[in-house]
Amino acid sequence: MKKMGKVVRLPKRSLNWRVIAAGMLTLYFFFSFIRLGVALYQTNLQIKSYSEQKALLEAEGNRLREQIRELNDNDYIERLAREELGLVKPGETVVITAVPGQVRPYIPPRPGQEFRD
Repeated sequence: MKKMGKVVRLPKRSLNWRVIAAGMLTLYFFFSFIRLGVALYQTNLQIKSYSEQKALLEAEGNRLREQIRELNDNDYIERLAREELGLVKPGETVVITAVPGQVRPYIPPRPGQEFRD
């Protein structure tokens, strides 16, 4: 029988538990940091959206306050009644401008139909 030479064994390299723990902790912090960055970005987008919405609502509130102020003014109410409803004060003469081509020719009423109810 032939004798074999001396077997040289390499020292066992066991992973040090400290290296594994440090690697896992590093990964945990890395992914936590990424997740925090994404959450911060989304929060900033929401803040921007809410700021724009707030500006629109403030503008609408100012417009409504101005409209309330106008509606409490008697001159504005009178002008609105004249323009929108066609109301006339007693004793005033109404003049309606005619647009050429849109005016029907005048046909005098038949006798007995001068006044309509």
